[in-house]
Amino acid sequence: MRRIAWFPGALALAAIAAGCVGQIGDPAGNAANGLPEDDPGRVTMHRLNKVEYNNTVRDLLGTKLTPADDFPADDISYGFDNISDVLTTSPLHVELYERSAELLIDEAMSLPTTATTTQTEAETLSGSAGAATAEAWNLYSSGEVGSAVPFPTKGEYKISARVWGDQAGPDPARANFLVGGVPFGPFDVAVTEANPIVIETTAVIEPGNKQVAVEFINDYYDEVAMADRNLYVDWIKVEGPLNQPGKNEQRDRIVICDLATGEACVKQILTEFGRRAWRRPLTDAELSGLMKLVALGEQQGDGVEGGLKVALRAILTAPYFVFRVEKDPDPQSLMPHPLDAFELASRLSYFLWSSTPDDALLDAAEDGSLLDVGELKKQVDRMLDDPRSEGFVESFAGQWLYTRALDDHEPDYVVYPTYNEAIAAAMKKETKLFFREFLHSDRGMDELLTADFTFANDTLAAYYGLPPVGSEEHQMVSFKDEPRKGVLTQGSLLTVTSHPTRTSPVKRGKWVLTQLLCSKPADPPPGVEGLMPEAMPSGTLRDLLEQHRANPVCASCHDVMDPLGFGLESYDGVGLFRMEDTGGFPIDSSGELPTGEKFGGALEMADIIAADPRYSSCVTRQLFTFALGRGTDPRDQEYLDYMTQEFTAQGSKLRDLIKLVVTSEPFRLRRGEASNARVSGSEP
Repeated sequence: MRRIAWFPGALALAAIAAGCVGQIGDPAGNAANGLPEDDPGRVTMHRLNKVEYNNTVRDLLGTKLTPADDFPADDISYGFDNISDVLTTSPLHVELYERSAELLIDEAMSLPTTATTTQTEAETLSGSAGAATAEAWNLYSSGEVGSAVPFPTKGEYKISARVWGDQAGPDPARANFLVGGVPFGPFDVAVTEANPIVIETTAVIEPGNKQVAVEFINDYYDEVAMADRNLYVDWIKVEGPLNQPGKNEQRDRIVICDLATGEACVKQILTEFGRRAWRRPLTDAELSGLMKLVALGEQQGDGVEGGLKVALRAILTAPYFVFRVEKDPDPQSLMPHPLDAFELASRLSYFLWSSTPDDALLDAAEDGSLLDVGELKKQVDRMLDDPRSEGFVESFAGQWLYTRALDDHEPDYVVYPTYNEAIAAAMKKETKLFFREFLHSDRGMDELLTADFTFANDTLAAYYGLPPVGSEEHQMVSFKDEPRKGVLTQGSLLTVTSHPTRTSPVKRGKWVLTQLLCSKPADPPPGVEGLMPEAMPSGTLRDLLEQHRANPVCASCHDVMDPLGFGLESYDGVGLFRMEDTGGFPIDSSGELPTGEKFGGALEMADIIAADPRYSSCVTRQLFTFALGRGTDPRDQEYLDYMTQEFTAQGSKLRDLIKLVVTSEPFRLRRGEASNARVSGSEP
């Protein structure tokens, strides 16, 4: 097929991308800058990140291809890879979007054949005459050799055979094909074993099992001259049915009418596919532009099928597909306005599924019911009960709880010989299933830190020293009477917050502060060195960090971080419980927080953190940030405080918090941005 420039063009996409990196507004947040008091904030136009792109084409087309795996890495800000301010678009993105669209549409529109091939070596068969040789069946007198072949459906089949002859008399050896006793031929076989030929015929065959054979029809023998004409059959092959396209479920999703009916069908296909791909109905002008591409493909000799493929590729390379577009009536107006129903549907689906809206959500948008808060809550329940909510677990929990990072973490095998890929996979699934439990139950999020259960299979149970589960499938198991509870003592988190050869109280303490308490410590001053590995055998890690904290420059942060990290020191660099460190020194996991709370280890520390008001507030902030794809600023605080208050009052259930976020004004409203607004590409 000829390559036709895609619609609306790579330059258009690049131009849009270049102008879409903006800032939420003046972080000072006061009325003097013209912002209303109840400001929902502004979200920069959101490019689909790699996970969202792959999930979107999966749900749109039914493909198993993951083309975004080859896209440039997405930048991370505020702990997540869906922050729109840093999802920039490069020329390489544009090139890969076009390549991916071509690959995806070619796969989706392909017409597989239903033809099968059956080939049988003749010497393995039995015939009405002759006998088998080492390499063929020798029909040394008139007769046939063949076997029963199933014909699954009525259609055109090709029947062929590799043959040669012993030539004698005035005529060459001759053969027929017999299919269910019906002859097809004859065929002259005027060659010998040195130059065999393939004879073939095509015929329309009715369905059923039929005997397919090669028949020798002109035997000749001259006893005086000792001349003997024979026919040799090497193999017999049946191929078909021919010219009958097979079923392609991806194509059936797209081609919802008979293309032979003409323009009306093409419009119907583009209208329906465009609605699902662009997550809103097409305008008349957009549909007209796509129809022109179909016509152009036909004019260049590719037919309606080829023209349709060009238009479908154009849909997948247009800004309305690769960006989540939300429009402002006046882009420079700071007055809030509601999202339209389709924009709200996209926000909701990429929040809960990291993927495109389904037909039910688009229908709710089209009839306007999605704008009703009650319907919005119903859609949240429906979508969280859908298997696609695994996208929320993978993207939100995978980044908040660091399970995604486990794939790139490589502990030193010499130091930790029991750790392997099976253990890592089991750890990752443990945390995923553990988080999912809070999505589908009435457990409060305080139990994320204090729960006395987890999910393990036999591999992980043996690793943790738990009784066998009895299956390699993860099951809920009790941590009762075990030195573990909640996510803080799960192997995935303990491993990714360690160095390859040792634990890191600093990394673990920083994770607790940043991810659970939203109290991210400042970066270390320039020139401050970490612990040197060769110093380790001289004392416990705690002793060395105490010396490190003696430096007043370091103490301000480490006085807060280190006690939290010390509380997890009873677990080694790959999550195993221990009483001594790698140097043989006894572990002291007790501590005291700057606020005065004392704890004797991880379990008591988990209780303290779960009861800290900053924890519930941080859970709200983390979810809010992920849902909107932007960081928070002071103007969000009133909303965050209200949601946190309601969240805790309702029992700290995750599903309730999701509904609070989804029904909040910042999620359902947006505003424009003044032309002199500060531009930023990352968190301040």
